[in-house]
Amino acid sequence: MFLLCSCEEEYQEVYVDKIPPTVSIQSLISNQTINGTVTILVETNDKEGIDRVEFYIDDSLFFTDTESPYEYAWNTTEYEDSSDYTIKVVSYDNSENSAEFQIVVWVDNTIEIEVIPEYFGTYLYNDHDCSGSDIQYATLDENGITFFDYLGDSCDDTVSCYAMDIYELTVLSQDTFLIVSEDSSSITDGEMYLDGDSSITISYEGNNGPVEYSWEKISSEIYSFTPVCDQEYGYNKDIADIMVYAVSDDGDLLWKNYLHEGIWELGSSVTPLSDGGYMVYGLFDAINWGGCCYTRNSDVRDIVKLDDNGSVEWQKEIEFDNGGMTTHYNGIGKGLIETSYGDLVFLAPSLYGGVSIVMMDANGSFIWNQNYPDMSSWSYHAEIMETEDGDLAVVAGSTTRLKLLDYYSGEILSENEYQGLAYARAIINVGGDFLIGGFTSDQASIIAEGDTISYKPIYLMMVDNDGEEIWRKVWDQETERMGWLLDVIETDDGGFMIFCETNPPPYATLIKTDDEGNEEWRKKYDDYVGGGQGWIHITDDGGYFMASGYAVTKLDANGDVEWNAAAPSGFDKNFNNGMVSGVNYDMKQIEGGAVMVGYGSADWE
Repeated sequence: MFLLCSCEEEYQEVYVDKIPPTVSIQSLISNQTINGTVTILVETNDKEGIDRVEFYIDDSLFFTDTESPYEYAWNTTEYEDSSDYTIKVVSYDNSENSAEFQIVVWVDNTIEIEVIPEYFGTYLYNDHDCSGSDIQYATLDENGITFFDYLGDSCDDTVSCYAMDIYELTVLSQDTFLIVSEDSSSITDGEMYLDGDSSITISYEGNNGPVEYSWEKISSEIYSFTPVCDQEYGYNKDIADIMVYAVSDDGDLLWKNYLHEGIWELGSSVTPLSDGGYMVYGLFDAINWGGCCYTRNSDVRDIVKLDDNGSVEWQKEIEFDNGGMTTHYNGIGKGLIETSYGDLVFLAPSLYGGVSIVMMDANGSFIWNQNYPDMSSWSYHAEIMETEDGDLAVVAGSTTRLKLLDYYSGEILSENEYQGLAYARAIINVGGDFLIGGFTSDQASIIAEGDTISYKPIYLMMVDNDGEEIWRKVWDQETERMGWLLDVIETDDGGFMIFCETNPPPYATLIKTDDEGNEEWRKKYDDYVGGGQGWIHITDDGGYFMASGYAVTKLDANGDVEWNAAAPSGFDKNFNNGMVSGVNYDMKQIEGGAVMVGYGSADWE
C-alpha cells in the first residue's frame, strides 16, 4: 500500500508492507507416524526479512525461534501414545505480517526404534598411489563393507564400470572390525578402524608388508554405483611399469617392453646373457615415495627373463635372507651381472643399511646370499664385479671399503678401508688391478656469485689386486660445484673417462684423464641426468654411448654429440624409428648398441 500526502506542491510517498511471508514444514508430512524426538524444520521467506517463527503443538505455543535455521526438537515421549497431534508454525516478517502452516501427525512410541550406527554411509577413497586419479568408493551397512572400484579412471584405464567386492565384518572392539576374507580375496588379515563417523582406515597384509588406506565419509546415505562390471578384470591399476628397451649405436630403437603387474614397478638393473637374451632385476608392485621406487620387504625381489627381442620368457620372485620387513623404505638394488660361470649376482640394500649379495643360477634358482652390514649402499652407491681369477669384488660404504669374496660362498677373502673416501659408485678391472670411483668424505668449497658453496669432491683411486692403494686423484680445486661420480671406464689410450655431474646445469659432464687420473679435458652436455644415474661405454667406432636417467646420447671419439634422444622436457626419448617414455636406472653394452632398464609407461608416450 502507498500513501500520498500533499503539502502545497510537495508529495511524500510511504511504502507499507502488507505482504505475508511464505512458510512450510520441511522435515515432516501430514499423517506421518513419529516417535522419540523429532526435529520440526521450517522453511520461510520474505523479501523484508523474517523476525521469528513460533511453534505450536495443539494450539499451545512451545518455542519461538529468531534465527535461521528455524527448527524445534519435539520430544514426543512426553505425550500420550496412539494419538493425533497438530503441529502449527507461524512465521512473522519484520513488518509483523504473518503466515501459518500446519500438519497432523500420529505419535506412537510403542514402535521399536531401529538404531542405525553412525558410521553407516558412503565413503570416498583417499588415493595416493595413483596421484589422486584412482576413483573408489566404499559403503558400510548391515551387510558389511562393499567396495566399488571404477575401472574407467586413469589409474585402471580398463572399462567404464565398477568392480564390486563385498566383505562381512566381525566386531573386534568398539572401533575395530575384522574383514572376513574368502580364499580368492585380495585382502588378507584385514581390519577396519573407525575414526568416529567421519572416516575409516583399512589395513591388511600386502606384498611389501602391512598397508593402510583411508576413506573419508561423503554421505550418511548408502549410495549405489552403476554400471557394475559383469566380469572379472583382474588387477589393472597402473602408473609406472618396468621399462626395458634396446638401442643401436646409430639411434635405432631395436625393441621395447613395458612389464606390468602392480601400480608402480621398477627395473633397477639389467644384464645381457650368453644365450642372447636378457635378465631384468627389480620389483613389481613397489612403493612410490618421492619418486619411484622403494620397498619395505628386504627379502623379496623379482627377476624377468627376456629373449633376444625383449619378449618375456619367464619371471620369478626371488626370496633371500636380508633382514625381513622394515618400517622404513629401502631401495631395490643394482649391479646385476652374469658371471663367466653362467650364474647371476646382484646387490640389494639390507635391513639395517648394509649390502646383501645374492647369487642364483641361470634359471633363477637361489644359490647363496651374504650380508655385509659395514658396507652401506646409500642411493645406489655400490658396485660388484667378477675378478680376473674368478672371485668377486664389491665396493660400498660410507667410508669406501673393498671386499674380495669367494665366488662359491661370498666369504670374505680380504678387505680394505680407505680413509677420506666415501660411497664408491664404480669399480673396473685395469690389467688385474682395480680402479674405484666415488666421492670423498671431506668437503671442499667454491665461491659462486659471492657465496661460498660446499661440495664433496669426486675421486679416482687405483688399487692392486690385493686392495693396496697405488694412487688416488681428488677433484677438490673446482670452479663449479661437483656432484656425483656416475660411471668410469678405461679408454683406448689407457686413460679413463669419468661421467659425473657439475653445477650449474646442465649437469652431465665428461672428464678425460690419463692413466694416473690427471685431467686432460672435460665437456658438459645438455642433459640434466635425472635420478643421479649415468653410464658410459666405448662403441665399435671409437666413440662413446652415454645414458642418464633422462637422456641417451651418442658421442664421437672426441666427445662431440652425434645424436641425442632426450626430449626438451619430461621423460620421452625419441629415436630414429620410435620412442620410449620413462627414467633409466641401468644401462649395459650389447653388440652394436645398449640395453636400458628403469620405469616408464606406454601411456606416457
